[in-house]
Amino acid sequence: MHVRDLLLERLGVSTVNNNQTVGEALDVINASGYRCIPVVDSEDNYKGMIYKVHLIEYLYEENGEKSEEFDHLLKHQDTFITERSSFLTALIKIKALPFLSVVEHGKLVGILTHNKVESVLADAFGLKTGGINLTISSTEAKGMIEKLTKTLRGENIEGMFTLDNGSVLARRVVITLESGMTDAEIEKLTEKLEKGGFRILQVDKIEKVD
Repeated sequence: MHVRDLLLERLGVSTVNNNQTVGEALDVINASGYRCIPVVDSEDNYKGMIYKVHLIEYLYEENGEKSEEFDHLLKHQDTFITERSSFLTALIKIKALPFLSVVEHGKLVGILTHNKVESVLADAFGLKTGGINLTISSTEAKGMIEKLTKTLRGENIEGMFTLDNGSVLARRVVITLESGMTDAEIEKLTEKLEKGGFRILQVDKIEKVD
């Protein structure tokens, strides 16, 4: 999965122009309703991000002037991703940021928001479609996935991801199966998994989230 499948495109992104003043930048952010927005030049080249809190601190705590430039308040000038960046790269970079700017050939083409990242994780848990969510562990980490898929042969697996990657002792796997299974069918399946050497840590029925 690449970022281009998830980004909010440029036309839908509020921005500040780098030739505007501190006061004008604050007005734009207030009008947008966001706490931080990207900064671009007249040709839409990405220049960084500006935070509302930094503008306010400069004006009211440092006695700055509204008519001044705000270049010295820019943040994350070198922090951005491209449309071809992987979801994993985006997940790592977005942790401490309100969003990630998506830049191609120096120009801002959109942003990736936390909501979009969370939607991918929600999909992995089956929140979009609903289903049965199983958290499974095995002390036999090597070859676990192959053994697990063989044990689940015939089941409709909607999603799967692993935890404890790199562990040589144990690994957890979260599997989402299709909804509609009865309690008896779930119990039969968990017994089958336990006989196969797996430990069932948790079973959740996931309701579809609209």
